[in-house]
Amino acid sequence: MLKHRVTAFILFLLSVPIAFAEDTLVENGVAELLAGQDLAGIAWSVYRPGSPSSGAAGLAEIVRPTSMGTGTKVQVGSVGKTVLALGVLRLVSEDKLLLETSVEGLLPELNWQNPWAGEAPVTVRHLLEHTSGLDNVRIWQLFNLSFVPDVPLSEAFPSSDPSLLYVRSRPGSQYSYSNMGYTLLGMVIEAVTGQHFEDYLQRELLLPLGMQDSSFHFIAQSEDPALAMGYVEGGVPLESVPMILRPAGQFTTTVGDMSRLMAFMLGDGELSGRPFILPALMKNLGTPTTTDAARHGLDNGHGLALASRDRHGVVGHCHPGTTFGFRAQLCLFPEENKGFFYAINTDNERADYEKFNELFIEQLNLRSPGKATAKWQPADLADYTGLYVLSPNSMAQFSWLDYMFGSVWISAEQGGNLLLESLQKPAKLLEPVSEALFRDSTRVLPSHVFMFGDSTRFSDGLKTYRKQSILPMLSSWLVLLAGLVGLLMILLRGTWLLFSREAIGSRALLLPYFNLLAFALPVYLFTQQSFLKFGEMTPAALTMAGLSGLLPVLLIAAAFMLFRHSRASKIDFWGCFSLLMLCVLLFSQGVLPIKFWH
Repeated sequence: MLKHRVTAFILFLLSVPIAFAEDTLVENGVAELLAGQDLAGIAWSVYRPGSPSSGAAGLAEIVRPTSMGTGTKVQVGSVGKTVLALGVLRLVSEDKLLLETSVEGLLPELNWQNPWAGEAPVTVRHLLEHTSGLDNVRIWQLFNLSFVPDVPLSEAFPSSDPSLLYVRSRPGSQYSYSNMGYTLLGMVIEAVTGQHFEDYLQRELLLPLGMQDSSFHFIAQSEDPALAMGYVEGGVPLESVPMILRPAGQFTTTVGDMSRLMAFMLGDGELSGRPFILPALMKNLGTPTTTDAARHGLDNGHGLALASRDRHGVVGHCHPGTTFGFRAQLCLFPEENKGFFYAINTDNERADYEKFNELFIEQLNLRSPGKATAKWQPADLADYTGLYVLSPNSMAQFSWLDYMFGSVWISAEQGGNLLLESLQKPAKLLEPVSEALFRDSTRVLPSHVFMFGDSTRFSDGLKTYRKQSILPMLSSWLVLLAGLVGLLMILLRGTWLLFSREAIGSRALLLPYFNLLAFALPVYLFTQQSFLKFGEMTPAALTMAGLSGLLPVLLIAAAFMLFRHSRASKIDFWGCFSLLMLCVLLFSQGVLPIKFWH
């Protein structure tokens, strides 16, 4: 026994210089990235077997220069979902809840609209794995300063809106990220325990894990000076704001607490030598099990708490987080018992946060599983090629926009490869691996799976696309382009009519012309209010809704008068008609009138 202890001590001493050198490299790399990406500060924790380490760099507050430290509190947004998921799994481990428990039955007061309710009700598992088929979030739930810290969670789901809890895909069949789903998990905890979910998780999860500096309760910088200030582009400060979907994104912690969390999550579910969460549940924290993509052999996807992530030559189980003024990332690599966490107190859309992930992966010295090689060649790529649309997209409010700009085109390449192209991202080369499984050339494991049946679909584990005829897409694009041309014609001709003596019949065009000019008012009003009020019923929002709703009415009136008047310009009529057709399309897709508070 003594010999073993001496050997262990010698190995520990030998590892100290190595760990110190690695930590120095991390600090230097982080400092360089902070400066290059225009970010205020960062705190991080790197977990290695026997030698966890933490660090910080930059500023927690810019105005009164305060250094970021390892004891500084940070907000981590959706990384908190991982912690909340563990709280739910604790209830399951205590036999107080089942993964297959119907949430619709637990929360019958909500206005559920599930077309598959009889055969596939929404369950606890579905909410944890983001496979419930529920919408992600509504704008009014996210950008709204009218909420108080302890607003009842049920107010996020008013029964007056039957579309709010409409299930858009069969529960369990595919991944679709849902902040509303994790808010419902908070309500599930409250229904089962009879306590506020924040209080239950504090007492039954955070304190047992030793996370004494973490909380799901709302914390503001003015109340706790240990909390770093959040920032957006240009170093503009952004204080904490209460949110109605707080189980999905309101969590404050420190890197020390997150190191303890990583140590537990990389274990077998025991705490102080006693079972805390069932080992079978811990094994599925980052492994998808029920989706169609998983059943067809794709390992990518979301487990009970984390999603698989194939980047920089390694595969881990991760969860990103974004909240007002903060960005965060948690990644675990169970096979090597390693992980990292970091939080940055700047939400800068121009920054490349992926560079931080690459830095920490490099410093953990992780083994690559090696690229999957081709063991199969498709006989006919025609079955795979064509136009694919999101099915469904993440946010119902933006379904039409995602349809028009988020769809992808797949074409055949030499060697049995496929080329995936879209308007928003660089093209991806998909190489065949095994039957219906393809690998993105920048990944190491199969990344896409094709599924055939009543319709052809493919999935990367986190998004599912359905094959569709190109004709409806072409029709929509023709209407869009014609409408934009009509809009330009109305603005140009309307300006001309104001200063000309053209026949009075053409002056009907001034009706929609002045309506279009009036849109400058809500645009100005939006610039005068905080973007955090974007989802509220403000003068800016009401004006935008009123003008956008009035536009097609004025276009109909103007087109009718221009058509009837013999001396009116036909160009003016066709301008109004083209824009009216676009308005009809937008109305049919729920885009008009433009409303953000519903």
